[in-house]
This record gives sequence, C-alpha cells and structure tokens, in this order.
Amino acid sequence: MESEAKEKFSFPEDAGPKPPILTPEQAEFIKQFPHKCKDCKWLKPIIPGTVFPPADLVGYCKIIHWPFYWCVSKYVVVKNCKWFEERSEDQYLKH
Repeated sequence: MESEAKEKFSFPEDAGPKPPILTPEQAEFIKQFPHKCKDCKWLKPIIPGTVFPPADLVGYCKIIHWPFYWCVSKYVVVKNCKWFEERSEDQYLKH
C-alpha cells in the first residue's frame, strides 16, 4: 500500500482574505448607506475625502472574487448577500 504524502503548496497556510480594520471616519461614513454590506465584516470602506476612487464608490468587498475586490457602489444597493458575516467589535480601530 502506498503512503499518502501531504501535498506542499507554494502559498502559506493562512493565505486568504483578512477582514479590514475600520477607522472611526470609515465607520461613520458607511452608516449613511442602505446596503447590507455596511454591517459585513468583509466590507473595506473607502477613506472619506480621498480623490482616487470613483465618486460613487462606498468600498470594496474583500471576500467576493478574492484575491481581487468587488466594488460596492452608492447607486446599486445590495440587499442580500451569500457571503454576509456580521462585523465584530475587534474590527474597529480603538484610540
């Protein structure tokens, strides 16, 4: 009987998306939108006042299409999501 060797992969064991840590400005910014995403642990909101992302962008979903991001727009409201997970208190930056 052949022994089964464990496959070795080139990526680390803890590879994959990590939930973002939100600043107080980001937490306040996302409260104004009716998206289900605003309470999800995978939403990475934009930093308010930045000029780089498009004007209609709320943030990025880090779980859909990983390792790329799914853009969440102000105008396309997300009401239900298969990957929704409630955000925990340890995701907020403490002063």
